[in-house]
Amino acid sequence: MRTTTTTTARNLCLLSIVLILLPYLANGGDPIMGMGMKSMYKWRPFCHMFRVHVIDGMSSNAQPLLLHCWSRDQDLGNHTLYIGGDFNFRFGVRVVPPFTHFTCDMRWAQKHQTVTVFNRIQVEDWCCNSGQCYWRAQDDGIYYSNDNSAYKKIYVWS
Repeated sequence: MRTTTTTTARNLCLLSIVLILLPYLANGGDPIMGMGMKSMYKWRPFCHMFRVHVIDGMSSNAQPLLLHCWSRDQDLGNHTLYIGGDFNFRFGVRVVPPFTHFTCDMRWAQKHQTVTVFNRIQVEDWCCNSGQCYWRAQDDGIYYSNDNSAYKKIYVWS
């Protein structure tokens, strides 16, 4: 009798897990789409390893670029960059919540900006083809590129 009860409980547990994951799996791994809601996220099964670069593209070394980068479970520390300096880190994305999210606090002279350098919804899509995310701090703002040549201004200094 005890074996039957244990087996039944185990089967019910497995069935519950399958029912919870079914919308996620049926819609390419996107839980939001699985709930019938629109999502900006495109599931890309081969986009799972990335390298984020933060580059000092300032016009002068009079004031260095000061960085502090982190995620929910990892503090990447403080860094000081001079013209052309490149702080970079490599990581694999989390496929279950909480999803991968990296932030960098950037300071230059009297200017400051907190930048989302990687998140599942937006930046992952930008970086997917190359696996590289380039952020370059310049005198007038912070720019993004996925090929380290064609940059687009995303943030202004505050």
